[in-house]
Amino acid sequence: MSSATAAPPVRSTFIPLAYLGLLAGIQGADPNIASTALLSASNALHMGTLDAIAASISTLMLAATVITTGMMADRWGRKRVLMAALIVAIAGDLVVATASSPMIYVVGRAIAGVGLGAVFGASFAYIKTFAKPGGLASAIGVYVACTGVFALVLTFAGSSLVGVDWRVAFMFIPAMATLALIGGLVVLPRDAARTGERSPWDALGQVLLAGGIVLSLYGISHATNGIDSVLTIVPFVAGVVLLGLWAWRERTSPGIRFFPIALFREPVFIAAVLAGLLYNLSSGVMLLAFSNLFQYSMGVTGLALSLSQLPYLIAGIPAALVVGRLLGSGRLSRRAVLILGAAIIVAGTVVFGLTAQGRPDDVWAYVPALVIVGVGVILPSVPYGSMILEAADEKHYGVVSSSRTTIGQYWYSLGLAGATIVLDGLTRVGVRDKLGSSAVTQLDAYAASGTRPADTTVLAVAADSYLDAFAVLMYGLAAVITVAAVVIFFLLRARPAGRLPADAPVTHPHHPVR
Repeated sequence: MSSATAAPPVRSTFIPLAYLGLLAGIQGADPNIASTALLSASNALHMGTLDAIAASISTLMLAATVITTGMMADRWGRKRVLMAALIVAIAGDLVVATASSPMIYVVGRAIAGVGLGAVFGASFAYIKTFAKPGGLASAIGVYVACTGVFALVLTFAGSSLVGVDWRVAFMFIPAMATLALIGGLVVLPRDAARTGERSPWDALGQVLLAGGIVLSLYGISHATNGIDSVLTIVPFVAGVVLLGLWAWRERTSPGIRFFPIALFREPVFIAAVLAGLLYNLSSGVMLLAFSNLFQYSMGVTGLALSLSQLPYLIAGIPAALVVGRLLGSGRLSRRAVLILGAAIIVAGTVVFGLTAQGRPDDVWAYVPALVIVGVGVILPSVPYGSMILEAADEKHYGVVSSSRTTIGQYWYSLGLAGATIVLDGLTRVGVRDKLGSSAVTQLDAYAASGTRPADTTVLAVAADSYLDAFAVLMYGLAAVITVAAVVIFFLLRARPAGRLPADAPVTHPHHPVR
């Protein structure tokens, strides 16, 4: 066992938990700002075909390295790794801000992804440090709510700087990370000495895992260009093969195992993975789908489009606080919260679909659906996080707690890709059925080059068909969420209601001294 034991909790936990939320908010805002700035940067640097990898490299590197950086935190100290990660993130985005070529831009985004992945992983792992006895769920609720607030504010602030200059926008996250670095020196306790058993490093196993994650996610992201595309099939299959080799190595070589692979047979961990589906897959589907709905079918753009997302984003903030307190007090079990969240998501998506089929003329008609889904999506995030932390034993604390990020990235990517495939495919079917194949060809040309169709009715029909496609997507998502909720219900039926076992004080590698 580690000699670092958990001391009595600090009197006030809000400030440190809010600080952890700031760290997570910085990580969440960075890709949003980068996405807003990409068009300007692409034009200035003449990226051409590199813009696709420029858009995704940060996320790929984050997902591929976050488990490794979690292991580093276990070995070298979570505070040390976090401070170093903030410096890496600052350096990465400053490289982007001063980039003179597309390749330098891509390298900078890759560096930023590695740093911010470690920042997010550390922020999540630190929650147990500041949770009061029996208050892990409440602490996660505060963390999730603060993350939402900071991500929202930082995204709007950073994205607004794109109008000044895209290079200035990429200096915003380094500025915030610098403040976080200074704050961490004050807020976070020093790392305790590590004397307990360490998980093996296993460089080959980590390479297999990272390679499998990068290739499979790359293939998933390219599914939007066609499921039968070589750029979809080859990377995805190669990634699955590497992940299979990694799993085989972990299962058959206990002496070098760095991840407790047996977790994938544990009902609680499987339920946690499915809770990630409720939260991350739904988030990926909804943000893409309703943003495109407002843009393509109602002509909402720019600031108005950003403001239209606020009911969805803001609704989840108080919901996270409330559900965290209810879980922490024992008045709700995590199974109840997950099922309730799933039911609200299903209700919200059905309302969304019915509203779209009613062809409203104003975005305000969608506000009830936005609020309902916003609340439903955020509810699973609290028990999702607590179940991951419960599964993290002392030896593998950083590795397992960081896996939440990788799991979430898979579900989020599947949500984005699945939504794009359904929406594009069904919209094209609607155009073809109403106007014929030539109209679809004109629509494809418009999407690729911006050349307006010769037939002036094509875009109007496409916008109308998109509404039907959106409704089908909403009903399909409701079905997926329902199935996941049923499985979660049975996986967790043997667990008693009330406070989580993870709420008890725990000792883990480099658990900070308070």
